[in-house]
Amino acid sequence: MKRQWMVAAAIVLAAALVQIPLVLNADLACLLTLDEKILDGRKLGIDLFELNPPLSVYMYMPAAWLARSIGVAPELVVIILVVIEIVVALIVVDRANVAAELGMEERTLFLWSFAFLLALLPGAVFGQREHIAVAALTPFVAVTALRWRGLGPGRTTVVAGLGAGLAMSIKPFFALVVGLPIIASVVRQRSLRPLLTPEACSAAIVVIGYGAIVATVFADYLSLYAPMVAEAYLPIRKGLGGLLPLPIVVIGASIAFLRLLAPRQFRITGDATPWLAASIGGAATLLLQGKSWPYMAFGLCTFAIAAPLLQVSTRTLRKSVAIGGAAAIVLIAAYLSSPSPGFPPLAERIQALVKHPRLLTITDHVGLSHPLVRQIGGAWVGSSCGAQLLASGAMLRESSSQLADAERARLDGIIKFERRHLLEDIRKGRPNIILVDTYLLSSFPFDWLAWANADPELRAELSRYREAEDVGRVRILVDRSYQDQ
Repeated sequence: MKRQWMVAAAIVLAAALVQIPLVLNADLACLLTLDEKILDGRKLGIDLFELNPPLSVYMYMPAAWLARSIGVAPELVVIILVVIEIVVALIVVDRANVAAELGMEERTLFLWSFAFLLALLPGAVFGQREHIAVAALTPFVAVTALRWRGLGPGRTTVVAGLGAGLAMSIKPFFALVVGLPIIASVVRQRSLRPLLTPEACSAAIVVIGYGAIVATVFADYLSLYAPMVAEAYLPIRKGLGGLLPLPIVVIGASIAFLRLLAPRQFRITGDATPWLAASIGGAATLLLQGKSWPYMAFGLCTFAIAAPLLQVSTRTLRKSVAIGGAAAIVLIAAYLSSPSPGFPPLAERIQALVKHPRLLTITDHVGLSHPLVRQIGGAWVGSSCGAQLLASGAMLRESSSQLADAERARLDGIIKFERRHLLEDIRKGRPNIILVDTYLLSSFPFDWLAWANADPELRAELSRYREAEDVGRVRILVDRSYQDQ
């Protein structure tokens, strides 16, 4: 097995090397920046605000702390830690396969398949929360698949459950990825025993423990910020017509390839059923979140590919099927790495105005400020990387719905909350560059500067800035009193 592990290690190492110049995407840069501010003494929920539950921020804290301790870039530490997670997931899956007495050929197929799916397939998704969650979930689904076949997964089950609990704590939607394979087992066995396995119990303990920590340590998030997120952010979603095509195509292709590769497994009791159930759970998470951002489809795509891939036999694999499968995987990888609505290049223009600026944005898109502020060696002075996303959701709801007076009052309160924190950020952070977007949710032309100036106090603060230039959809404001030394 040493040779097989060497190949898997080469796949993971190649992925890590490819990621060094790529990994710093907007979400990761934003969360690392918040972690660095927490290390500097700021407090989440008081000085800093994040749309997602606290684990979204603190899961990157080890990388930020280690990077500061040893003096390296935090994104490099993120790559190393995610690679370690992938290796641990591969080891847990392999140990379960050994305990189940799978043959060497099948163990090798599992090892190489998940080395590829967890390390190379993510592309631009590498290091994001969904990637980390799916890597943590994989041993759980693998253990469930072994039990489905009537095999014993050994002592790795508790570790697999801990990973599933971590994934559900990162995003509760992943309970569907965990739950559907279990529900399939319950229906098949006509018994509740699959709900009481060691892996299911340990996953539940992690989720309950995390919930207790959030309720006690981060009570402000639950009482103040979470209701606003539910009111203004969660309703921002695409219609089913824009969400359904991807799951239909991906799961349909998975079933078609499964039928071609392993006709005997193409039935409800086949070995691939738990993997298909997990991919359907991934599709459900995508539909429930309603954003159709590519990284949210990573669970759907990973387990949909795994279902037929784990049934491959090199002795019977037809060339046409292999080519078609490879093409499908390439298309999925391209989709996962497709860029989000972008902004024009701003780094050189900003540096020509101010070297290493204190930066702030007026926008609802995190991609305007991150990773830009890190790339130019600037300082982010905002209290939230999500910028005015809650305000944009509130305004969109107010413009498109018939609302009761109480609901409209809550939305108005959210908009006031965003304006108040923008005012505090300008007063406390004293940015010398403010970037102003001209679109709402990257879809509708919108004058964010007029929105800010509608508040008298904000208008007074913004009067200290002059508009240096427009670059595409972005207006660059510079502090009138700043003189570049």
